[in-house]
Amino acid sequence: MTKSRFVFFFLSIVLIPDAVISQNLETQIDKLYQVTENSPGFSIAIFKNNEIILEKQYGNAHLDYNVPITKETVFDIGSIGKQFTAAAILLLEHQGKLSIKDPAYKYIENLPQYKKGNPTIEHLLNQTSGIKEVDNYLEVGDIHFRDYIRPTMLINIITNINELYFKPGEYFYYTNANYILLASIIEKASGLSYDDYLKQNIFEPLKMENTVVNTDVFRTIKNRAIGYQEYEGQFYKTHQYGLFYTGDGQIITNPNDMFKWHQNLKNATIGTPELWQKMHTKAKLNNGTVINSGLGVEFETHNGYEAMGFDGMIISGFVSKYLYFPELDLAFFTTQNTFDWDFKDRFFELIDLYVSSKEVINESINNKAIQVSGDELKKYEGYYLFYKHDEDRKVNKIELKDDVLQVLTLDGDKIAALIPISNHQFLFGEDGNAIVKFNFDGKQKQYIYDDLENKQPWLFKEFHPYKHSRIELKEYEGQYFNKELQISKKLKLEDGTLYYYHRNGAWKDEVESLSKDVLEIPISPIEFIRDGDDEIIGFELMGLLFKKM
Repeated sequence: MTKSRFVFFFLSIVLIPDAVISQNLETQIDKLYQVTENSPGFSIAIFKNNEIILEKQYGNAHLDYNVPITKETVFDIGSIGKQFTAAAILLLEHQGKLSIKDPAYKYIENLPQYKKGNPTIEHLLNQTSGIKEVDNYLEVGDIHFRDYIRPTMLINIITNINELYFKPGEYFYYTNANYILLASIIEKASGLSYDDYLKQNIFEPLKMENTVVNTDVFRTIKNRAIGYQEYEGQFYKTHQYGLFYTGDGQIITNPNDMFKWHQNLKNATIGTPELWQKMHTKAKLNNGTVINSGLGVEFETHNGYEAMGFDGMIISGFVSKYLYFPELDLAFFTTQNTFDWDFKDRFFELIDLYVSSKEVINESINNKAIQVSGDELKKYEGYYLFYKHDEDRKVNKIELKDDVLQVLTLDGDKIAALIPISNHQFLFGEDGNAIVKFNFDGKQKQYIYDDLENKQPWLFKEFHPYKHSRIELKEYEGQYFNKELQISKKLKLEDGTLYYYHRNGAWKDEVESLSKDVLEIPISPIEFIRDGDDEIIGFELMGLLFKKM
């Protein structure tokens, strides 16, 4: 055998197995991302060391015209855009134009100086400010997601909510409101618009030529994918064109530009290594507890490896995820133009093709059940209610059944068993980690539900279900006005049913009874306020006071 033929033979036996492995991986990936004809699809990429080792596209960007997704197709990456907001704040600090230790009110006109404390810019960045989520107040403010929503509208709502959920730094509470405020801070500190600052200080220096901030709903964005949702086998355009605000998202990009961003986070193409290290350092709560949140970055563990990144989920039709495993120098980015609650299952199946599990030490806490008599358990029975906004409203019934204390829906369906572990404390579910702790000290029975993930525990208070008579419902009729947001609501009894009118009376929803002087509308429960003569003078809705006119 000649030397050249030997070299060819040797290279063949070395390279063919790698080619076979690569081909097999791509076949498995293709199975994960199968799409039907003329349906929305995916754009995926995997970054290893300093190169893109895989990039593939599936499906269509625009179903009306059967336009396929290509490498150039750009997607709205949702909350992954928060990374760019955090980066802009840190660059401004590096430029000496602000400090993340500054109180947020220094840059936000009319932001309250709260009784529980003043959030700093850093609290906004790591989602520990205690500022309430603005999204939940849009409907209260008669704003619909199909409306043209400008930043001034949202900031007006945020600055007119005078209470925090908790003292800044006490808990982790994820909100878009924090990052909408940060965008305003960027503009105040830099003297530029949010999109101009990102363009000049991030996108252009990194040559992210396909990345834009979508601040004008009428603009044309080259190669843009349209967002969809599937319903009963049909795809419907749910793309939102009315969002004029920034900070929490509205970044349009593609995998190639995300790779440039990923390289910057690793190699500090702009800024300094210390700046990006600060961004990727886990935050601490006031009590010293380390949480899985940095500055615009969240941390998670998969297959025994710690990773960092962010999700982007937009109900208008886009889902994205970026996740980097520093120990492996391996990152994954996927984006799609159809909304899917279960997208993480597919995402982690993709990761599992490249990242094998390593042995880890199980540090879970084992709570040992104790014996409690039936008579003692019956003390905990009752109806309980928790709400702070529509997203987290919970109503349940706790009842002793077959010598087991059970949490039930109001219709009697089982949610979980309560396993006694100490005095007044229970494990929520046989395999659960959440702790339920009852308190009987006051006039009203109540319990705290704590998921032990550094979030503010939910306080459930006992209530007594009540069915109002027609005469009682008539008492709630009237026009109610909130001076901060300058909006009014009307309650009117029609054919024995009480209706809640909103959006200037154009829409109405049926009001349901919860308990005495607590009624429920689709947004949240409303609690009525009476004067000394037992006359109704107003109601509270999500912490906002509406006075009866």
